[in-house]
Amino acid sequence: MKKRMLWGTLLVVAVVCGCASFIDYPYFTVKESGLNWVSIRHYSYRTKPMQRVSIRMDGNGMVTVREGSSLLVTHPFAANHNDPNWNDVVETRITLPREEVTRIFQMLVDQGLFKDRRKGDSINTNEAIFVSANIQNKTCGSEDDVFGSDPNLAEHLKSVMLMFYRPQPKRRR
Repeated sequence: MKKRMLWGTLLVVAVVCGCASFIDYPYFTVKESGLNWVSIRHYSYRTKPMQRVSIRMDGNGMVTVREGSSLLVTHPFAANHNDPNWNDVVETRITLPREEVTRIFQMLVDQGLFKDRRKGDSINTNEAIFVSANIQNKTCGSEDDVFGSDPNLAEHLKSVMLMFYRPQPKRRR
């Protein structure tokens, strides 16, 4: 009886330890869902005032692009309405087929979107990029510039941003 108990306990421990590695596995197949979303925020320090771009992709195919120098671009609940750039925000909405959004999400997962990252110094001082996501109930959010922790992922995020945002030269007044 004691042998059975010991083997049963070892079997349970082995199963739990084996499953734990799959639970935290950052690479997985993305399934189509309206609950999936990715938010990319890009800041360009090259110009004064700082230019911001925010891309929000939802699993239902809705893509929202905000651009400008207003705090409202990357923080919709900003309260500093006395800021001189308060009204400098343009919002565009694009609808894509759900399959295309799922492909973009899969590409980001394959590039390590959900990998654990270590904070590092940003290699790019002219721009910064941040990402938050919820895909298949897995969540991630970058408190630090992704260029510092994962330059390869940062370049992919920038490519996704440029799929929807077309920078236009500013008109001189």
